[in-house]
Amino acid sequence: MQNCAKTVTKNYTTPVILQGKVRSTKALQANEKWFIEFYFEGKRHRKSDGLNRIKDYQNKIKGFSELRIYYENQLRSGQFNTIEAIKLEIPIVSKAIETFIQFQIDKGSRIKTIQSYSSKLKLLNETFGAVKVDSLQFSHINKLLVSLGKKWMPKTFNNCKGIYYGFFEFCISEGFIDVNPVSKIKNRYVSKTEKHKVFTDEDFKTIMTAVDKDKMLSLFVKSIYYTCIRPKELMQLQRKHYDFERNLIFIPSHISKNRKDGHSTISLNFKKLLEPFRHIDDELYLFCNDDCLYGTIPYHPNRPYKRFISILKKLNLHTKGYTMYSFKHFSNVKKFLAGWSLAEIMKANRHASIEETENYLKDLLDFVDISEKEVPSI
Repeated sequence: MQNCAKTVTKNYTTPVILQGKVRSTKALQANEKWFIEFYFEGKRHRKSDGLNRIKDYQNKIKGFSELRIYYENQLRSGQFNTIEAIKLEIPIVSKAIETFIQFQIDKGSRIKTIQSYSSKLKLLNETFGAVKVDSLQFSHINKLLVSLGKKWMPKTFNNCKGIYYGFFEFCISEGFIDVNPVSKIKNRYVSKTEKHKVFTDEDFKTIMTAVDKDKMLSLFVKSIYYTCIRPKELMQLQRKHYDFERNLIFIPSHISKNRKDGHSTISLNFKKLLEPFRHIDDELYLFCNDDCLYGTIPYHPNRPYKRFISILKKLNLHTKGYTMYSFKHFSNVKKFLAGWSLAEIMKANRHASIEETENYLKDLLDFVDISEKEVPSI
């Protein structure tokens, strides 16, 4: 008897997760570009569906695992070919930019971020707006950035390059293009910034003597020093966000710069400063006036900033690169010198990576003395 059973030929490979170059930590690995890779009818496919915007390792592995299962199910059921056959018309650059900006709005990006994206992409639109987005190559974007870079500082150049890279990554996730034309363009060297400099101990004492005469400003800058909460976030916190029992401050996502819920620790020294506000109404803000401080309408973040700059000018310290963020940098340097690890400082600042924390410690060498250190004998 002949065997009438049909032999089913598998025309695809099982999707796998590729995590990019192997890095030493999960935090670093999460910054790599990941893909779901598989072959269908002899053609390689790489999918990320926009998940490379995730920088937390656990969340990223969860997202890509779900995406891998999705594509495996599509391949098994025979639906993948149908889905891939339904191709969207490749848009011109101006339409792709509109779609990208709307995506940023829909996902809740900060207004300042959207404005920055729109400003830089306007330059791309002015040059290539009428051409199909898949016709742009490395040479086109490189020539544009070189031209723009002639009138920009290196940091501005790098910021624009990063925005263009993100835009074309979005185009890849939408299926408009296969290769990012910005990927081979290198960043420009950025010299050590003169802004947000760390206070010298002498200047800090002088500044705080003047700051302490302003009740609101004094508590505000000390709050930054003890918590490393960003000035704009700090101004929007209410009494209900301060948990005196667990010694934690909750920073909700709608306040947080990175749009993620976070916590900051209330240290013992800081708790003493907050004690007068323990029993006020939960809905009140802490920085609203110069008398009792708390109230229903918080000050704009610019108010303490302008007062601080005014003090620097009176002390003739306004040319040293000090800003409100200098209190945060000063705090981090003091933590490190007191024995805190990078991981501990990273957690205290709610940073996304060790590299970001190291940037905050860029002035650390100015405070380290190795003249009395002995080199081990050999």
